[in-house]
Amino acid sequence: MDTSLLSSHCIELLCTHNRVSLGSLGSFIAENTPATLTHNSHVLLPPGRRISFKESETWNDGLLEKAYGNKKELNALLQEISKKLIKEKSVTLEGFGKLRRTKEGDVFFVMNKDLSVNPNGFGLVPLSMSPLPVSSRVKCATISPIQESSSQEDTLKEKDTSQKTAGAPKTKHVQKAKHRIGKGLLIFLVIILLLVVGLFLIYLFRDSLKPILEKILYSAEEQLLL
Repeated sequence: MDTSLLSSHCIELLCTHNRVSLGSLGSFIAENTPATLTHNSHVLLPPGRRISFKESETWNDGLLEKAYGNKKELNALLQEISKKLIKEKSVTLEGFGKLRRTKEGDVFFVMNKDLSVNPNGFGLVPLSMSPLPVSSRVKCATISPIQESSSQEDTLKEKDTSQKTAGAPKTKHVQKAKHRIGKGLLIFLVIILLLVVGLFLIYLFRDSLKPILEKILYSAEEQLLL
């Protein structure tokens, strides 16, 4: 019994239809499934389509007959499948899956794991999400009060030394500026003192210096008038 043609037609039809009838045997039912995690939450399965089989769905939609093209051959193949299910409890649909019959007489379908009938899921593969081998931990270093006080003292000492080294050039400039101001002030006071002494000497010896002063201050005509 060759079921390859039947399987290929069922796969093609279930990609675009939610139901494909096998006549009096029942029908394949396709349902969209969302992305799901496995029971251990280590693998994320992509969206897909779940295929089940229902014996109660016996009304014929004609999709398989139209695709198969030969109604007599299709009906003959379906009768062989029904007889084999009753006798052997399992029928393999090549490239599609297996129809199985329980002891109670219920028929169910198991689709091949590598098969996908979701046209929108092309290229989607299961995503492995293995946990990290070692859990991450945040380590916080504890500091004793003694270490904390010693570290504070060290920082204060560093600040003092930095301030001293930074202020040393400034003090040198200030000292130089003060030295220059003091030297200039001393020269100014000496000049004032010399002027005062000179004026005092002129006043003291004014009688003897009068002829000389008159020659300096007055012309020859003004001296005759005097």
